[in-house]
Amino acid sequence: MASDQTTLVTSCAEGGTIPWMSPELLDPEPFDLKKSRPTKQSDCYALGMVIYEVLSGRTPFFPSKPFAIIGKVLKGERPVRPGGEGGKLFTDIIWEQLQLSWEHQPSNRPNAKAVLLCLEGDPPSAWPPSSAYERLVTISNDSGMYSPFHPASPLTILVAY
Repeated sequence: MASDQTTLVTSCAEGGTIPWMSPELLDPEPFDLKKSRPTKQSDCYALGMVIYEVLSGRTPFFPSKPFAIIGKVLKGERPVRPGGEGGKLFTDIIWEQLQLSWEHQPSNRPNAKAVLLCLEGDPPSAWPPSSAYERLVTISNDSGMYSPFHPASPLTILVAY
């Protein structure tokens, strides 16, 4: 990770890294939850943030500090679609899918399969699927933009859904 981004990555006492944490993990009470615990819906939110980071080359909400990020997420703010050269990988379909994965209400988020099918260019018409299984998805970084991964190596994401 670039040195100017390392101060942004801060873990929460409950577990998790703030820029990738969903609203219900940051503050469970408004969602009628007794405690913060990861779910498939919070994983989908985080997956959307990982995709954002890979495609943009920036951590979510950069350069905001962790406490500012918490406030933004709880108010419903999400990363802004990059423009210009930095945003060329964010097609309308991918951006729409990311926004769905960042929905404030966990029940309004698609599942991981829907997000990953969208990345493959085949957005599903309905979700969730009837069965759960694991899938490997490879997102390559051919853009030449900054990536926390070696540019010649694809990012492989293992997602259970």
